[in-house]
Amino acid sequence: MIKTLLNLSHVDEGLTHCVHDIRLTFAELSITVHSNEAMLLAALADYYRSYLKTKTSTTSLDLYVIEQSVIGDDLDWLEVPREADKQGRKEGFLDVVDGRWIKKFKTGMAFLQRREKAIAVGPCVTNLAQIINFINNQFLNHYLRQGFTLGHASAFSVKGDVTAIAAGSGGGKSTLMLRCLENAERDFLTNDRLLLKKTELKKTEQGTSAIGLAKLPRVNPGTLLHSDRLRHILPESRQDVLCQIPRNELWSLEEKYDVQIEDNYGENRVQLAGNLARLIMLDWSLDSSEPTQIERVNLLQQADVIEGLRKRPGPFYQDQDGAFADLTAIDSVTHYVSELDNVAVYRLTGKIDFDRAYDLIATLDHS
Repeated sequence: MIKTLLNLSHVDEGLTHCVHDIRLTFAELSITVHSNEAMLLAALADYYRSYLKTKTSTTSLDLYVIEQSVIGDDLDWLEVPREADKQGRKEGFLDVVDGRWIKKFKTGMAFLQRREKAIAVGPCVTNLAQIINFINNQFLNHYLRQGFTLGHASAFSVKGDVTAIAAGSGGGKSTLMLRCLENAERDFLTNDRLLLKKTELKKTEQGTSAIGLAKLPRVNPGTLLHSDRLRHILPESRQDVLCQIPRNELWSLEEKYDVQIEDNYGENRVQLAGNLARLIMLDWSLDSSEPTQIERVNLLQQADVIEGLRKRPGPFYQDQDGAFADLTAIDSVTHYVSELDNVAVYRLTGKIDFDRAYDLIATLDHS
């Protein structure tokens, strides 16, 4: 194993060339990103501009991003197991002293996950999304180490009360969350990952803390095409092509676009934390002829309803002692049910109708 890692061992020497830096502050955590490429840091500042207004933090760490050619292609990477609905070879890993190398097979990017001086190396400028994910994994680690549970959900907030929308990949949670932002009282909290933890609000009252991930909504073109507010993100020539695609094919088309909240919904519409008041599980279908409706769920009797909320921490999760979890491990349904003790859970069923769902969720805001 040591021999196979020789061409990765020199990476620390490159840290001295990372003379540019930017400080990103996310609630109580600040991350200083150092790089040898100033243009990359400018792109990160633009991406995270909705999250740069908080200046105070209690925890800080340093992360290094080295722009250079691909390394590690010749190594015998152990394959990271994928979730049941995912296919193909996506990423591999090799554990080292105090850390883990993770390799992205498609882009060639390599990441050294460790508690201090985590490193991204490779063609970083052309793979900004993976650098953003690496930064955000440090944020996730910070809260997972505090006992938070990871959920697969989008969410919005109204005066600190959070509504989460959960489903498996491709279930429509991002599209519905963006539709819900048409109400100006609602702020964006998260697009795809939600941290939650049962907590004491007052001496006689409990709640569930919800923390979003500092990542812009990243959606497929069908979401943009059917939104008057967001359609402009698509080039007109692309709109013409997409209009000819059948709805079923458009729904499953993988072609991601970032939605900058401040540009499209206005300033000060982004939050990172709140109290999780309700969870809506999407159990609707394109093929259904039933009307779209919402019903309250008793988790003591229907615990399996929240299956789509469960999410593995993934290969980047490193606990406080530096250990990496079993890559196939995931918290039990029972654990999630316990964390949701103080949350009103609903199930949205019938045919997929975002306008009708918007109206139904509005009734919950006032309930």
